[in-house]
Amino acid sequence: MPLRITLGNLLHECAEKFAERQFLVIAETGKTLTYYEFEILTNRITHGLIEKFSEKLAYVNIFLENSAEYLALTYALKKINAIEVSINPAMRSESLARMIDQTGSKLLLTSGLQLEALDQIRESIPNIESLIMLDSVNQAEKLFPELQIISFEDLLSSCQDHVDSLAKDTDIATILFTSGTTGVSKGCLLSHRYAVRTAENIIKPNKVTKDDCVYTFYPLSHIGPAYYDILPTMMTGGQVLLRQRFSVSNFWPEAKKYGATWFMMLGSVQQLLWAHPSCPEEKDHKVTRCWGTPAPVPKKDFDARFNLHLVPGGGYGSTDAGWVVAPQWDHPGGIVLSHFEVAIHDENDDPLPPGEPGEMVVRPLEPGVMCSGYFGMPEKTLESWRNLWFHTGDIARLDEQGRFYFMHRMSERIRVKGEMVSAYEVEEGVLSHPKVQDCAVIGVPGEMVEEDIALFVVKKTKAELSEQELIQHCRDRMAKFMIPKHIVFLDKMPRTSTGKPEKGKLSFYWTDS
Repeated sequence: MPLRITLGNLLHECAEKFAERQFLVIAETGKTLTYYEFEILTNRITHGLIEKFSEKLAYVNIFLENSAEYLALTYALKKINAIEVSINPAMRSESLARMIDQTGSKLLLTSGLQLEALDQIRESIPNIESLIMLDSVNQAEKLFPELQIISFEDLLSSCQDHVDSLAKDTDIATILFTSGTTGVSKGCLLSHRYAVRTAENIIKPNKVTKDDCVYTFYPLSHIGPAYYDILPTMMTGGQVLLRQRFSVSNFWPEAKKYGATWFMMLGSVQQLLWAHPSCPEEKDHKVTRCWGTPAPVPKKDFDARFNLHLVPGGGYGSTDAGWVVAPQWDHPGGIVLSHFEVAIHDENDDPLPPGEPGEMVVRPLEPGVMCSGYFGMPEKTLESWRNLWFHTGDIARLDEQGRFYFMHRMSERIRVKGEMVSAYEVEEGVLSHPKVQDCAVIGVPGEMVEEDIALFVVKKTKAELSEQELIQHCRDRMAKFMIPKHIVFLDKMPRTSTGKPEKGKLSFYWTDS
């Protein structure tokens, strides 16, 4: 694949090459689109955006569950060099408002499922002037009479011609949000080249070909489905089976029904599949391999039960760093990709010898393959890029052969059900409760491999506050995956000499609780 290609032009090339091949299947409905049909949909969106919103296309927010329309819109934006700002549909309250408002975007694509969440933050998103509704137009008009409301069908132009992108491949294509290492979620500036290089480097280690069908069920607001699953499949002429969200009961029946051949596992998916009662389809399918985050289910047992090959780990990627380390087909150690340099540093930022664990630091050997910074946060960009290295906040090691092994995180990110949660944003939501004096959040070992969120709370003097009341407060303000699983009430918050919660001590409190 040529290096200097943008995503809109890449789709056009693939649509010409694989025109009549089936590209997309929607798992819940069985709706299908060929490569040709998908590009026609994308082109109609492209021209509709130009015709109706030409003055509002610098940044376009998408707050929507997975769908063919969502995916097509992301490529339509690439054709006109508008920047996609994708927001996880589970986000709520202050975090959601911050993501929508950050770029000053005037345009938002959404659906009826998200209107209640938007209504709750309407005063905090003053820049939004227009909503493109996938459905529920009448409901949106009643809730937001001050906004321009247009249906997705009315957006579509009759013009179906491809628009040739004039962007450079190092131009920013997408803003995706990451919890980063500290503080609020940050908008990562990702280029066209970032996406294409990521997809190219997924193809070989996972043996992706035109005969494959990838089953993807994570939100399209993540790099995983967009660049690890869908884009490499498109580049090879394969098929995408897209689902709104993961369903353990439907997984193997749908994999068999639609002929899935591979999938990615993040978070607790491996454990959920393993814990679910057996069904006939779990062996009778076309899936040959899967890969993802390490989990305690033994590879040989997982392979035998589900009749596939679990790639044994070793890969590493993040929204900030990009896809840095490729997994090996038959070895747990990963291979650092040729356009990155990786080192392991100690707390003084000095390099450590092979075998010694320390913080993983990364830098690019070619432009555009890593996040180009955090939108509107130059100080946070500089904080992450120290001494000419990007600091991941993750602990890893390199062996004598240069193979990579991830160990654990040192940052305040908490991985819950495949999502990277910012401890700061959970604390922000909890502190908005009028009876809470102080709080802090840490990650603790969870039942499903990754982590649970443990919340430590100091109540205001004489306040009566129950765990149930606090959980409901969180439910009203946070994405479901951000809600603390455990709550511990303290008389006083332990703090460091600089006044920060002493989270190391909280870990001991958790062990003793």
